[in-house]
Amino acid sequence: MTAPRCKAPLLVLGIGNPSRGDDALGSSFVERLETVLSHEIARGEVELLTDFQLQVEHALDLTGRRRVVFVDASVSATPPFELFRVLPRREAGVSTHAMSPAGVLEVHRSTFGEPPEAWVVGIRGECFELGAPLSERTSRHLELALLAFVEIVRGGLWETPPAQPWALVEHSRSTEARVGARFEIVGTVQGVGFRPWIHRIATKLELVGVVRNTSRGATIEAFGSARDLRTLEQALSPGPTNGTFSRHERTSDRPPSAVIHSVSSMPIALRELTDFTIGDSDTILAGQATSRSLSIPPDLGTCASCSSEVGNPKDRHFGYPFTSCVDCGPRFSMIIALPYDRATTTMARFSLCEACAGEYARPNDRRFHAEAIACPACGPRAWLADERGDQIPTLDVFAAASELLIQGKLLAIQGLGAFHLVCDATRSEAVRELRFRKRRDAQPFAVMVPDKRSAESLVWLDEDLRAALVSPVRPIVLAPSKHRGSGGGSELSPEVSGPSRRTGVMLPYTPFHELLMARVARPLVVTSGNLNGGPALVDPLEAKAVLGPIVSGFLFHDRPIARRVEDSVVGGSSFGVRVARRSRGLVPSPIRLPASSPLPVLAVGGHLKNTACLVVDDLAYLTPHFGDLGTVESESAWRADVEGLERLFGLRADVLAHDLHPDYATTRYALTRPSRRCIGVQHHVAHALATMAELHVHEPVIAVVYDGSGFGTDGTSWGAEVLVVDGARWTRASSWRPLDLPGGERAIRETWRVAFSALCAGFGEEEAAALAPRFRVFDGQTQLATVARMIATGVSTVKARGMGRWFDAIGALVLGMPHAGFEGHVAMALEEAGARVGGETGAGAALPYPVILPTSLALGREMASEHEVDLRPTVRAVVSDVLAGVDPGLISARFHQTIVAATTHVVARALEETGLRRIVLSGGSFQNRALEAGVVTRLGKDRVSMAREVPLNDGGLALGQAWAAVLALRAEGT
Repeated sequence: MTAPRCKAPLLVLGIGNPSRGDDALGSSFVERLETVLSHEIARGEVELLTDFQLQVEHALDLTGRRRVVFVDASVSATPPFELFRVLPRREAGVSTHAMSPAGVLEVHRSTFGEPPEAWVVGIRGECFELGAPLSERTSRHLELALLAFVEIVRGGLWETPPAQPWALVEHSRSTEARVGARFEIVGTVQGVGFRPWIHRIATKLELVGVVRNTSRGATIEAFGSARDLRTLEQALSPGPTNGTFSRHERTSDRPPSAVIHSVSSMPIALRELTDFTIGDSDTILAGQATSRSLSIPPDLGTCASCSSEVGNPKDRHFGYPFTSCVDCGPRFSMIIALPYDRATTTMARFSLCEACAGEYARPNDRRFHAEAIACPACGPRAWLADERGDQIPTLDVFAAASELLIQGKLLAIQGLGAFHLVCDATRSEAVRELRFRKRRDAQPFAVMVPDKRSAESLVWLDEDLRAALVSPVRPIVLAPSKHRGSGGGSELSPEVSGPSRRTGVMLPYTPFHELLMARVARPLVVTSGNLNGGPALVDPLEAKAVLGPIVSGFLFHDRPIARRVEDSVVGGSSFGVRVARRSRGLVPSPIRLPASSPLPVLAVGGHLKNTACLVVDDLAYLTPHFGDLGTVESESAWRADVEGLERLFGLRADVLAHDLHPDYATTRYALTRPSRRCIGVQHHVAHALATMAELHVHEPVIAVVYDGSGFGTDGTSWGAEVLVVDGARWTRASSWRPLDLPGGERAIRETWRVAFSALCAGFGEEEAAALAPRFRVFDGQTQLATVARMIATGVSTVKARGMGRWFDAIGALVLGMPHAGFEGHVAMALEEAGARVGGETGAGAALPYPVILPTSLALGREMASEHEVDLRPTVRAVVSDVLAGVDPGLISARFHQTIVAATTHVVARALEETGLRRIVLSGGSFQNRALEAGVVTRLGKDRVSMAREVPLNDGGLALGQAWAAVLALRAEGT
């Protein structure tokens, strides 16, 4: 038999039944130790286990250890406890259980070989009755045993342990001077049960004092021994994090949603207090604060405890759609001002009933200071209304709403942070009607399903995506579809995902959604409640006016939405789960920057998939996803939301960062708003810096940034760039030969135009005109002659280097797609076609097409043809294959391999010439799984960095702009 390998050299095993009085001493010891030795546990030096009694199987737990300590209650140990070595075959004589530590050691020796060094802590117990608590005297025994044990562990006294360690502990505690300390905590520590957690730790350590919320997080004033104050400070240590969707087990009892960014401490004068209390928010300190941080978590998905109560007919929260606690529920979407208290949220209008007030006031209750606390007696209510907004009388709102959905009706539902349009995802006619009314022809819709099992019946989920699906974020998870039905029965309609072979699935994230899903019992399309191109709606009156003409009814509630927050979207990647849209469940959790900013910075982002970013000190707060800013309404809503975020912080940023494109609404805003400084940041440099800021990449990198387009410093359109980025300094190394866009941005939607441009590039205008009739993408296009003249003369034609435009051109030719229904539509279809041959990540055996590679790199010189990748040979080869009837999937796979091979060749050359070693991949084109996986595999995963917490697309631009501004300010010594 082979012994398993264990990491921690010290194992502490607590034995006993926690329900039988003093028999709980072993488990209570380990529970307390989890807080006191949190540092050692996090570093992998100590591991803790508990069990009701020792068994043969525990010999497995001993393997690979240096030392093991058994902790148990004893009726014969000398009070308060005994500590001694134990050997195989030698009975310890103090255990209250059948199998002794010596017996476990003997099993280990006979099975695995010599056991580790073993000790027993036998704590004197008195009462072992079922249901009895620890006696007062026994609690004192436990306290002394714990303190002595910690002294031995940290002092390394195993070789010469004191004969009577409890006496030394008693003496040190009785003579140790009491001192005071104030701890200032910055992080996500409000509305998550942080103060009750501090209360529990302080009480165990016999500290007195108070913990309060502040505008920056929380403050603790504590008084006791210096040793105990150090233990409290260690419990507050920020420590390493494993990412938003980590599947790693927790190593402490800190509230799951609490995130500590920094802790500062200072001594304070001793005050005579009698206990440790939880105080009201420190409004005086908030008013004096020079800067603020958002100390609340994002809106969190319903926890298991609240879901259980909502489904329990005997619970007072049964069937209540607004049930929540400190571990779940609305946060950011309902906050009006800091600090985070009920009075500063949209719940202020709802006075607590006696039962809720009792839970809210009890420190040990999971609803202690849960600001969204509510029940049917005192909280918000929901109701069904017709298309005019008039209430429909019904006994069961959700049953009536589900009946309308089952009938194929379209409903507008007031969600957590915005209105949604909802219909039955199994009825093709309902989904088609939604597309027609929303004016969304082809873009995939997201689907809400009742539970994880339902999701796994629709899509393939790996462990990472499964963990993301059920996480408190409750994002939309993009995953490969298992099948695409006909839209009948319980199968998902093929109309839902449009051209994509992936489906976006999500679970209910509020009791409101859970109650609806339980009654409808089928997948629902849940999409933004707006007309195509407009902002998500949050106001019921506006929703009635805008959505009333296109829906059959509304599902309203009377908890106002303070902040627009749409659903987050995540997908898989070579590096685990990647955020594609950062919003509900993720905002306002900040990205910690590699360095602090001397001044607050507002980065306004791009024009599409917009987010803005506010930097305070070393924390970057990205706004929720705003979408595209192509309408007056969306631009106005964006301005209000961005300035609303500043007001929440109590500041107005005097340094603004923006894109170089003069026609972006965000650029105009930055340049016309009064400020101390405006910093323009090149689009693709911002993409690279976003990754470097998130991952704290300090060294210079080769950055490969592929997207649709971005304004270049030379006034032309860039979009397939290989850069050398060293902090705020950068230069171009290579690019791709530009493609003519006849009609400018019209060619992005009318992809037949860019397809014809590719023909002209590969064959010349005359031969392209002769070839065009053989491609169905040009069927019915009477403007070909006009477009040919535009390309030949350059009139109304721009040159674009965007990788996305090359995907549009090849995709249109190969798949015969003359129009794009949404940004990236044709590129997505081309990727999907290639996946049929190369698999989900394009890892097939397709050979690349011919391509002309650069003969040198620019590296500080003006970009010229010798520095470019030239795809004209690829166009000629693709045309030959299309005309020969080659499978479009194979052509797509070969095209993807061409881009991968050319990219890795250029990067390898850049690495060699510059001596750099790290590579950054960014830009929306790398959302293409085949492209990403191919490049990462060829370059080596250990050398490549890609953002995960912020989107690769333009949703991450603001973070890169912000980091560029911080670097500039620091360089100037501002």
